[in-house]
Amino acid sequence: MSIAPAADIVHLWDDAGVPTRLVWAGRRYRILTADPVRDPAYDAALTHPVARLAGWAVVAAAEANLAEVCALQLQRGAGGTGWLLVDVDPG
Repeated sequence: MSIAPAADIVHLWDDAGVPTRLVWAGRRYRILTADPVRDPAYDAALTHPVARLAGWAVVAAAEANLAEVCALQLQRGAGGTGWLLVDVDPG
């Protein structure tokens, strides 16, 4: 039997709705690029799906060492509150 690891909680700051900084595992990061990840939401009353924000694909640099860059996949937590780190690719 195996248990899947839980997603890490990320604290995210934004400017006009676009992420600019985050804290993950006690480390601060500055976001270099942020691409929205959209999830189509279907409603029987709508003729066209509405794309809602499901998360962000970001590239961030550690504030302590700007040469340390990683790609992160973030998604909204349960109930649409907070952010979770679901994947990281250390550059």
